[in-house]
Amino acid sequence: MAVLVEEIMLSEVPTVSDFDTVGDVIQFMIRRKVSGVPVVDLEQRLIGYFSAQMFFQQLLEEAQKEAPLFGNLMSAIREKLREFAKREVSEFMTEDVEYLAAEDDVEDALELLQTTGLDLIPVVKEGRVVGVVNRVRVLQAFLETK
Repeated sequence: MAVLVEEIMLSEVPTVSDFDTVGDVIQFMIRRKVSGVPVVDLEQRLIGYFSAQMFFQQLLEEAQKEAPLFGNLMSAIREKLREFAKREVSEFMTEDVEYLAAEDDVEDALELLQTTGLDLIPVVKEGRVVGVVNRVRVLQAFLETK
């Protein structure tokens, strides 16, 4: 008997809105101890994913371009981060997001976690984000099934 995603998903979904600032989203992620979050519109529809890893890479690339203006890379990173922190997260999110349907099975979740590298895979039902799945929940499902 297959284990469905809706049986293992975390229904308390850590999401952010597309108009939230990067600074607010980073603080939210620190509080929730996650390194990525689904981005939703006002109706909780999935419109993107904000990843600390991807954002960090973009920040470093931009800072490296401007390092000569600030004297060194660390100063450039601080300045770029201050600038980026005030901008909307929608400017930095990935729009083409892989997600799971609530009726998918745990093997689908395992495959997406493996191929996307995301920490949290959004779970969508009737167009809205209703949960997330992470690696620990998938491992738990495998441990509990016979």
